[in-house]
Amino acid sequence: MLDELLSRADVRAAQRLHSVRDARRVARRKLPAVLFDYVDGAADDEVTMRRNEDAFAAVAFRPKMASGDTQPRLGVTVLGKTLDFPVLLGPCGLVRLLHPDGPAGVARAAASKGTVSVLSTVAGSPVEEVAEESRAPVWFQLYSAGGLAEADALSDRAAAAGVEALMITVDTPTLGNRERDVRHGVAPPLRLDAHNAVPLGVQALARPRWAAQLAATGIKLSRRGADPSEHGGGLLSSVASPFSWDDVEHLRRRWDGPFLVKGVLSATDARRAVDAGADAVVVSNHGGRQLDGAPATLRVLPEVVAAVGGDAEVLIDGGIRRGSHVVAALALGARAVLVGRPYLFGLAAAGERGVERILDILRTEMRRTMVLMGCSSVDQLGPDWLEVPSP
Repeated sequence: MLDELLSRADVRAAQRLHSVRDARRVARRKLPAVLFDYVDGAADDEVTMRRNEDAFAAVAFRPKMASGDTQPRLGVTVLGKTLDFPVLLGPCGLVRLLHPDGPAGVARAAASKGTVSVLSTVAGSPVEEVAEESRAPVWFQLYSAGGLAEADALSDRAAAAGVEALMITVDTPTLGNRERDVRHGVAPPLRLDAHNAVPLGVQALARPRWAAQLAATGIKLSRRGADPSEHGGGLLSSVASPFSWDDVEHLRRRWDGPFLVKGVLSATDARRAVDAGADAVVVSNHGGRQLDGAPATLRVLPEVVAAVGGDAEVLIDGGIRRGSHVVAALALGARAVLVGRPYLFGLAAAGERGVERILDILRTEMRRTMVLMGCSSVDQLGPDWLEVPSP
């Protein structure tokens, strides 16, 4: 009975979301402050996070009027997989703690809207569990602080679980200084366990519904030294992964399937990723959560596209809050985009239904933008549709 009531509440909450900003506002109201700030925050002065968003705000569209087409085609193919529209759900940590639907609900929501989600090693649920519960296509993003032996074991588990594509993140040799976490009395990496349960207990008590939902899922306090992919494990305690390009080549040789490298911010590193065997590179600064002062991903995108040429597909994340931002990224050469905070806000606000709603919003905004631009297909998008100020 309780599950049914909560599900109905999520449906009603999702219907009241009309933008990513709406979802952020509801998530802030529903989550303990430490969790909201973990999702919403970034490193140091959060300059890079703002740069990501400002880069999209600075773009101007150049419409071509009277095209007469009101049903633009949004479908794309990414690494051989056909998607209904070019928005993937990127890998994020602590997903399991935002809502009982967790990573499996995220995967189901993505599949229901014709796209795919990428499960992080530290999302809080084992890859086998997510694959089994979601019955949906899943890609897997690999972290490993335990060296190649641990990385090999995790990639083997992902393959055995039926994961379709493996993503290696190369921008986390150590964790960025996320001061919002520090201000909550949680030393990075964020860890919710018996060592900080008391100081954070007041925040949990201030969000009784969230606390009740979390308790109902059976999530236990984390154990030091536990498998970071287990929902009872240290979660973000093993995020830092100082991968070398030799390590990337090693993992590429072991993985029999599409292989992505995430965290590229220059033409040089894009080429190194391709030379190491990447089928796709993701232009990413980790949402501003690692090196503060790094360039906006949209600014770097054309350089990476030119360097890679046709040797690999190029994706991008960082700062995408509207469907119009997706259009701008595709016009500058991206095959597709990944979003993180938008769907996490949706998940916190209304569970799986909230994630579906965010995808619907982005798709509707993208379609409307293309109609107003006079563009009938994503295949037609190119730099001539935009005015982009010089850096």
